[in-house]
Amino acid sequence: MSDKSVGERIAALRIARGLTGEQFGRALGLTKSQVSKVESGTRKLDISEIALVADALGVTLAEVLGVERRGSLALAARVMTAPGRDETAPARRRVRQVLEVEAALGDAVGLPAAGPSTAGAAVLEQIHVEGLADTITMGCGARLAEIVRERLGLGRAPIGDLPALVERHFGLSAVTWPVGKAVSGLCAHGADVALMLVSSSFPVGHQRFTAAHELAHHLLTDPREVIIEGDVFAVSTPPERRANAFAAALLMPADGLREVIKDRAIDEVVIAELMREFGVSYTALLYRLADSAVRLISTKDRDSGLQRAPTSVLRAAGDPAPTELTWPDDARRVPPRLLSAAQQGYQNGRVGLGLLAALLDEEADSLYTRLAEEGMTPPAVHDDMGDL
Repeated sequence: MSDKSVGERIAALRIARGLTGEQFGRALGLTKSQVSKVESGTRKLDISEIALVADALGVTLAEVLGVERRGSLALAARVMTAPGRDETAPARRRVRQVLEVEAALGDAVGLPAAGPSTAGAAVLEQIHVEGLADTITMGCGARLAEIVRERLGLGRAPIGDLPALVERHFGLSAVTWPVGKAVSGLCAHGADVALMLVSSSFPVGHQRFTAAHELAHHLLTDPREVIIEGDVFAVSTPPERRANAFAAALLMPADGLREVIKDRAIDEVVIAELMREFGVSYTALLYRLADSAVRLISTKDRDSGLQRAPTSVLRAAGDPAPTELTWPDDARRVPPRLLSAAQQGYQNGRVGLGLLAALLDEEADSLYTRLAEEGMTPPAVHDDMGDL
């Protein structure tokens, strides 16, 4: 593909969006003259710069390059065109950025596609054997949680780093990002790539439940390629209730709950201990304790408990940091597999700064300074004039 054809495509996309060369250049940190050179094909762009161009134009890399959309690029395009409200734009944009970076890293450094571990493959095989993907019931979700815990050797113990577990065993890239409260989570999965986003604009317990919920959609091969979730606790359709049943059973196994409670009455102190032990929200915990498979509290006690504010319950229990469990943490996490590949590519000169900036959603200038302070710099450019 010639630089001229790419430049012509960029010019057409810019004009279609009503941007002048000066406005477009300002978004890219280029002068109007430099934009003209890009669009005429006399200034070549590397893949990282093309990623910045795509972001400034609000399109995918594939649209800029004029290539067939496949893999990560195809999924990125579908994320942007899936039905949804305007409030979902920050979540869509973040997912699109990460998917496009993954596609670019595949070209630049030969990054292989992620896949399941041996244990993860055993989970997928058991799902197939039992026909769980075709069973849209809450019991199916609970059974899937049993399979995951058994095949991954989790027993009845709490799950620590859930995003890392998801990536290690199921090849599902996990992004945690503060994208607002219009979206709790987003699952995008295709034939050879899968990614979930969890909004850290919610408390940690809510984030973990959302991550488990999205994992259920992926494992059960939900036919929707792009699933955008509002409040995961306010669902009504069978597939969503099935995903919630999975999340509750995965994060709060009945035997694990009983082991912590022992013979104690379930009061504020026990509730606070369970929330911290299993990393779950107050609401999710009460619903699980009253679940017919657990029956540790009555539905009447559950409904009464739901009338109380979680922070007040934790304070009554003497919890040392109630807001740690009830306030958003605005965490930012990108898949370590992508970050490591991008950083190594940057240091050996095969990946530009723009690609890293897109992955981390940072301004290129400030990112360059931060990386330099951490001792991470690209190879020095040889100056031929210095030999004269």
